[in-house]
Amino acid sequence: MRTRRILPWVLYAVCALAVLEGLGYAGYKALELQKQRRDDEIAQHALWHMDSALASVLAAESARPYFHYRPFHPAERAYSAMLGPIEPGEVLVPSPLLTEVPPFVRLHFEIDAHGVVTSPQAPDGNLRDLAEAEYVAADDVITAEALRLMLAELVSASDDAVQAEAMDFSRPERTAQDERLFQLPSQPIPALQQRQAPANERAFQPTQVVLGPLEASWLAGNELVLMRDVRVGETRFRQGVWLDWPSLRTWLLERVRDIAPSADLTPTVGQERSLAIIPASLAFTPAGSVVREIDSPLGVILVLTWLAALLAIVAIGVVLRLATSLAERRGRFVSAVTHELRTPMTSVRLYAELLGSDAARDEARRSRFIEMLQQESARLARIIENVLLYARLGRRDVTPQGHRPSIEHVIDRVAQDQRGVLGRASMSFVQHLDEDVSKHELGVEEEAAARIIGNLIENACKYASEGPDPRVELSVRIHGRTVHFTVRDWGPGVPPRERRRIFDAFHRAARDENHKDGLGLGLALAKGLAKQVGGDLTLDHVDEGASFTVVLPLANEP
Repeated sequence: MRTRRILPWVLYAVCALAVLEGLGYAGYKALELQKQRRDDEIAQHALWHMDSALASVLAAESARPYFHYRPFHPAERAYSAMLGPIEPGEVLVPSPLLTEVPPFVRLHFEIDAHGVVTSPQAPDGNLRDLAEAEYVAADDVITAEALRLMLAELVSASDDAVQAEAMDFSRPERTAQDERLFQLPSQPIPALQQRQAPANERAFQPTQVVLGPLEASWLAGNELVLMRDVRVGETRFRQGVWLDWPSLRTWLLERVRDIAPSADLTPTVGQERSLAIIPASLAFTPAGSVVREIDSPLGVILVLTWLAALLAIVAIGVVLRLATSLAERRGRFVSAVTHELRTPMTSVRLYAELLGSDAARDEARRSRFIEMLQQESARLARIIENVLLYARLGRRDVTPQGHRPSIEHVIDRVAQDQRGVLGRASMSFVQHLDEDVSKHELGVEEEAAARIIGNLIENACKYASEGPDPRVELSVRIHGRTVHFTVRDWGPGVPPRERRRIFDAFHRAARDENHKDGLGLGLALAKGLAKQVGGDLTLDHVDEGASFTVVLPLANEP
């Protein structure tokens, strides 16, 4: 029986936990995906800002003519004839890279087909004397020469295959879309047709100049360079710029500090969240946790969904409890009513048959049969009346209508009505009334008050008749605008584990189910009637026996 009672709750708990776990997991994953998407948006925004900043640096370096990577170039030569030897008498123009180093740049350099590294910032020979004499300080040239030597070591230590690939102008993937092609016209320039070339000036033929795109790469893992392939006629070489990665990195991160405060850039290749211009990846620790996403619209919807689910689970639990309670009450009712009705009906039928038999010819027997028939029929009537009255609890017509009696009148009626019950139980009835009880009237109908107190006395006679002190005590005292009726006996009392269920309908203690008659409806009916008229019924804590107190309102004073 206990297993059948627990099984529905076990199934309910398992289903509720499964639903809550599923909702919790789904909600957490939804918030996690939203947070990840928000982090991706922040990362993409930060990458866009940094790429936009780098675009200006890349554009400035991509726009440089190839001859700016030489310390000096002849002023009167055409674009495609800058690589020839300098003739005596030619006017030399210093490269902008010699006189001014752009931000975030360590060194501009050029690598010929033999791997020799030169720099416009570190001229040699007579060009160095000219540079130090008129354009730059000697210390700056020394510094640039040291950087050139360091770069030469980095280039020589780099992968040969990478260098060979970089110097291969015949690779099929190089197309006109990623090269800047400068082609001089096939006819002489008009300005040149109007004058004769000086004897010290070389005549030149149109030469094709091809500038490849600047591509970023890492040397020694942490030195950032931008390099491009250059072809002037049949001459091939590489040009590039060695960037100051620490200062460039700091500058880029400062531009996105308000977007991603914890962002960082690391030299990587082929990673997610990478810059489009240089091979560097963005790494940052997103602020907050998944829990902070609850403030978002999705989080509000999920919270409302969880609350709705919890309310549904609680509602289902309440319904299940009411259903199981109703089923138990129905079972107890059927069992109790079946047992209690069978006994008086059997007795009524038996004594009715005896009255019609020869055994009733004796007048004494006949009188006893009639008396027993009256008692059993009265018992049957009380059982039916209690069931019907309990079924009507909560309705307006639960209690019979009548005048509001005095307290003494109610006590006298209770004593008169319960005389037979007390006599059969061989118990005495003792009353203790306050002195001012006679001055007050009850604020409830006489029938309701008498039934409540009478049920308590019947309950005491049923359970305390075999106790050491066969006495039922009724104490009445006035307390404010209420009157307290306390009915006490000195029987076995109420077991502690039964105190919470003592007022449940059709509930009987396990020790009394096979030894005491009754429906288990007396206390439930008494408490229901007391609440119906604005009072209450409680179980008192006493060391011996059982004590119940009924609180009923007094009538308003005229």
